[in-house]
Amino acid sequence: MKILLLAALALAGAAVAGVVAHASASKTTIRVTEREYKIGLSATHAPAGPVRFEIKNTGKYAHALAIAGAGVSKKTALIKPGKSAVLLVTLKQGAYSLWCPVPGHAARGMKAKLTAPTPAGGGGGGAVTTTSSGGGTTTDDGGGAAWG
Repeated sequence: MKILLLAALALAGAAVAGVVAHASASKTTIRVTEREYKIGLSATHAPAGPVRFEIKNTGKYAHALAIAGAGVSKKTALIKPGKSAVLLVTLKQGAYSLWCPVPGHAARGMKAKLTAPTPAGGGGGGAVTTTSSGGGTTTDDGGGAAWG
């Protein structure tokens, strides 16, 4: 009976460890829409940790997305009209600036702010989804899916 109880506890512990490992691999997804001369974010707050930016260029000109702040400095390649890209970053607590690095676009309004608040500060600011899919920075050159 004692051995059976120990085996059951060991299995339960392994299951909990698997759930915790899976949860730590999840990331926040923020949808970004770029067009002349605006950047729309599905959320302006995100928890610290991995964040997946899904960017859709709905404009008539090529755009890109850059992010900087709290030790992060990354950008996508040019995204052609109607195409999509993904940018993966790991946010720390702090404030971030996002903008289109195409010359003149940020000056015309293609910029946004994002905050990764302290855990006690909470989130808010829009829809944030959490996924556990694999990652990488990609560009969709096959037409991209419409987001509606």
